[in-house]
Amino acid sequence: MLGQSQEKKDVWVGVDVCKGTFDAAVLLEKEGLDLRQIPVKNFSRTKQGTQEFFEWMVGLIQEDADSHVVMESTGKYSIELAAWIIEICPNIKVSIINPAQAKAFIKSLGLRNKTDKIDARALAVYARERNPREYEPLPPALAELQSLSRERDALLQILVAEKLRAKEQSASKVVSMVQKSVIRNLEKQIKKIEEAMENIVMQNEKLHDDVQILRTTPGVGKITAMVVLAELGDLRRFTRSRQLSAFAGLSPRLISSGVSVKRQTRLCKQGNKRIRSALYMSALSIINKNNHFNEWYKSLVDRGKNKRLAMGAVMRKMLVTMRAILISGQPFSNTYQHVKHNTCG
Repeated sequence: MLGQSQEKKDVWVGVDVCKGTFDAAVLLEKEGLDLRQIPVKNFSRTKQGTQEFFEWMVGLIQEDADSHVVMESTGKYSIELAAWIIEICPNIKVSIINPAQAKAFIKSLGLRNKTDKIDARALAVYARERNPREYEPLPPALAELQSLSRERDALLQILVAEKLRAKEQSASKVVSMVQKSVIRNLEKQIKKIEEAMENIVMQNEKLHDDVQILRTTPGVGKITAMVVLAELGDLRRFTRSRQLSAFAGLSPRLISSGVSVKRQTRLCKQGNKRIRSALYMSALSIINKNNHFNEWYKSLVDRGKNKRLAMGAVMRKMLVTMRAILISGQPFSNTYQHVKHNTCG
């Protein structure tokens, strides 16, 4: 490695993550866009394998460099690998990107073949050209809360399906009995998860305070507040409200081309669907009640907006308001909301 007096080079690393292994490709600043020239190697997806990857990468660079590792989101596999990389070398920048973005970028390269090694090389090019934002791991309490929240969400989907099946008249009494038993057990497990989520919040003072103040927002209950924090982390970290709404997939999507193509504006839906699901249920519970969000919803409909688009606007306004509340540390009020909403970006 060269001394600190030498100018650092930029190095981009693409990582294709699987359950047991990962392929890493190292793109040096001097190299062009010929993917075949990018060195790539397979490693076991373990802490030892991560150490071997780091040693291999250092051997290729052979100078002081700023490295940026980019991988697709693959649930716990990418999160574990990112944690090992950060632990072994805290100075490395790590990004975990949306698989849809990676897929679209790789497709744009016009590659005929698709292998793990090719994907790793393409991700290295993506890192150089797009410079995605750095991955911010959730604090342990929020990580556990997110795990519980997502399991609750999965069980709720199964519960809804079982209840729909139970409404269909069965010719077998045994089937009916089993269905009722399954529904009771699912409801019991969901309640158990919700209690565990509440315990995590109670044991963390900052998290408890954030949940309590978020609940002052009309329509936002304890579960909604916990889901939002579990999926988005601390809302204060978003520098602008537009950044937050885009991250959650609540930004409007406009499709217009020439004079013949002008589609109806809709939500982009490129963000976290769990956030949208939680906020939709909250918005649904308040649009017929006397509150600021109801007034906002009616004003949009009166101006000719369709109800689905107006509902999306209410969801966005709720999320932006929740961020503003956390930043100010003040509970919701109509006066506060009107003043602060315009200063949130």
